[in-house]
Amino acid sequence: MTQRNFEIALAKGEVGEMVVRRHLERKGWIVYKPHTEGAHAFDILAIFKKRTAIAIDVKSKSRMNKFPATGIEQRHFEEYRAFSEKHRMPFWVVFVDESQRTVYGNALSALEVPRFVSGTQYPFIMQTTRSTLHLWPLDAMKHIANLDDESASQLTSLSQRNYTYEVAA
Repeated sequence: MTQRNFEIALAKGEVGEMVVRRHLERKGWIVYKPHTEGAHAFDILAIFKKRTAIAIDVKSKSRMNKFPATGIEQRHFEEYRAFSEKHRMPFWVVFVDESQRTVYGNALSALEVPRFVSGTQYPFIMQTTRSTLHLWPLDAMKHIANLDDESASQLTSLSQRNYTYEVAA
């Protein structure tokens, strides 16, 4: 297995963030992004009509291949949950999925509701050789938008998966 190229991953993340930002702005949200280089608590702070604020982290990646699920690293989940609780602000995780050509996500509070899907209880913690993942079923996600051809093509060209993606039935 080859090492992921950080610069490519960063470029793919920027494309996904742009997709989400444009969608939110079309829906009337005001979008703020960190200007400081380096690690940050979230990708987007979005405010609607000066009354509702949410923090959003955007993940530009396809769903899992072998499970009807997606997820994030456990340590990131813990950071997002702590931020949400400390600041009493909803925290959304939004996935920009080039293989499904869609954008989906939900607030952590909704994602953490226990559910059974195909015999697996979610949220599900999966240990891999590289990290610990915090997984949620796709049916816990809200559809946000469809990807246009250009965005899907950009994201696909930046994919670093080392296997062929299989579209689930």
